[in-house]
Amino acid sequence: MDEPTCQARQSGVQRRDVGDVGESRCGGGREGTMCRATRRAGCWSRGWVSSIIVSAIFFAETVDPCDSLVAAEAVDLAVSGYAPTSGTFPGCTHILFRGNQEIVTAGKRLHLRDDAQEEFRESRVMMFEDPHAVAYNPHDGLYYATDTGRHRLVSFRDLDQQRIEKAVDTLADVKLDRPHDIVIDADGWIYALNPNRARVFRFRGFGKSESSLDLSQHLGYSRALTIVEGKVYVVGSSAGKIVRIEDFSKQQFHVFTSFGKKRDTTAGSWSTTGLVPNDVEFYAGKWYVTSYFCPTYAQGTDCNEMKFIRFSSWQDFETGQWENISNLLPRDIVPYYLTIRDDDLFVATFSHESEGQPGRVYRISQSKKSTP
Repeated sequence: MDEPTCQARQSGVQRRDVGDVGESRCGGGREGTMCRATRRAGCWSRGWVSSIIVSAIFFAETVDPCDSLVAAEAVDLAVSGYAPTSGTFPGCTHILFRGNQEIVTAGKRLHLRDDAQEEFRESRVMMFEDPHAVAYNPHDGLYYATDTGRHRLVSFRDLDQQRIEKAVDTLADVKLDRPHDIVIDADGWIYALNPNRARVFRFRGFGKSESSLDLSQHLGYSRALTIVEGKVYVVGSSAGKIVRIEDFSKQQFHVFTSFGKKRDTTAGSWSTTGLVPNDVEFYAGKWYVTSYFCPTYAQGTDCNEMKFIRFSSWQDFETGQWENISNLLPRDIVPYYLTIRDDDLFVATFSHESEGQPGRVYRISQSKKSTP
């Protein structure tokens, strides 16, 4: 996870930094058609809570702070708890699907299961310090992960073996600085992100066809990458902007600026900062954006307002014509990376304030119209 002050996350107690201020992610290229393009994959599973059809229904759990679910404004969506089946992950930032396999980035480890009916187990790949995301590349059979706290990227073949194929701390002659997200497109291009200086890297594999795109003149601290219909989107968190890369080779891109942005910062609340995007995804004909809002950085204001929104076009994003769907999720938790799998949208979440930053993955689906 991120948090504005950099505190190393210690096996279940550590915090994610919110940002460059001393920044201490579920990840890109989230698999499916391969990226976040791998983030978009297909999977079915049982949630730990029954599906909630969001119309005028109120549901509340009292097990822990992550459990309260309330009615949302969106009547066409249903939300359910997805993973883990019981309990929480320590600092959950990302979920990756690869076939039936599910991999959650949380704490200092990757957690996996080979089937949605199984319990999660810890991966034997454990040489991480504050990882944020992982992606799988079918072109070379390797997983690629961001080892954020060690300022490097690593590759490995088997989650049940300790062996790491390779680790790098430099891409395209640029030192890696707390790399956060990593995604892989359908052609096998791998994209990674240096958040503090907003630089995007593109490569075929470590040491292969490496290049970079410097967006620091347009973006400040930036948390995520997303691939939609072949285009890479860069999430400019502190600036409240989203960049769509039109042509990486030609260094061509378009910048979208969110409505109502008040100041450049790595976390906050809608009324004090405007949007502080964590991630963006395109699901069921609409764009979805999560923001890093939590009580610690809300300065006494409502941190739940606008932490999860959706809209139909980028013009809507720039003019504020969006729908607030924050009440789909528990109050006072941070919604982080988004992942698409088949017909569902998954949200990795965590509680910034709670010890160990407990978190879960929630599943959002298109609700079925009920018959009278």
